[in-house]
Amino acid sequence: MHEEKRAPAVALSGIRKSFGSQEVLHGVSLSAQEGEVIAILGSSGSGKSTLLRCANMLEIPNAGKVSIMGEEITIDPGTGCMPRPADPRQLNRIRERAAMVFQSFNLWSHLTILQNVMEAPLHVQRRPRNEVRAEAEALLERVGIEAKRDKYPSELSGGQQQRAAIARALAMRPDVLLFDEPTSALDPELVGEVLRVIRDLAAEGRTMLIVTHEMAFAREVSTRTVFLHQGEITDDGPTSEMFANPCSDRFRQFLARADASSH
Repeated sequence: MHEEKRAPAVALSGIRKSFGSQEVLHGVSLSAQEGEVIAILGSSGSGKSTLLRCANMLEIPNAGKVSIMGEEITIDPGTGCMPRPADPRQLNRIRERAAMVFQSFNLWSHLTILQNVMEAPLHVQRRPRNEVRAEAEALLERVGIEAKRDKYPSELSGGQQQRAAIARALAMRPDVLLFDEPTSALDPELVGEVLRVIRDLAAEGRTMLIVTHEMAFAREVSTRTVFLHQGEITDDGPTSEMFANPCSDRFRQFLARADASSH
């Protein structure tokens, strides 16, 4: 008897996305199995962040299919060329399952760090306050900023704010974590503390898609690497093989440039 094959944690199929007359993604397909950590690399403007944002519908694809944990998101083609999710409740459910960590933190400035982490589990998932608070405090301890729980975002360094944003994403108990250049807004000396948290999450076997320009980190943490060039995936494979023996000239040049700039 064959074991039933599990659906991928994330499945993007034939994703096309345009902004005005410019098509940024040209029919991209990418799937992530549970426990995979995928680094999404590419030059600026290659479509990496747009692809990631399509995974939880922060950007609505003009064509293609998106499934999270086997559930396909129903898209209403809309009038003209403005598609939109057909079911707002499904959209909310999907965003709980695939939580995003942004490069600019996106914390609520009027709430303390603890309140930031508690907000969505309380008001979106309607979980009991005592349970949510205990979990939020444990998450802040886990990312190393429990002492800052009563501070406001403006009182924290960029690295501390990003760790708070990771705790906030984890508070939703997501199946998938989506990281959009999580260190690009940070001063160089603060990058390490955020990467350390993400490294720990990867070690737990969490499913993660990480858009990053930190090559050494991508190489160390990801199980698989994909390379986007001008809205198409040109390279995709196990990270160790991809870095040791790039398939395309584009990716080889990209790595060479990244290597040169790091010295």
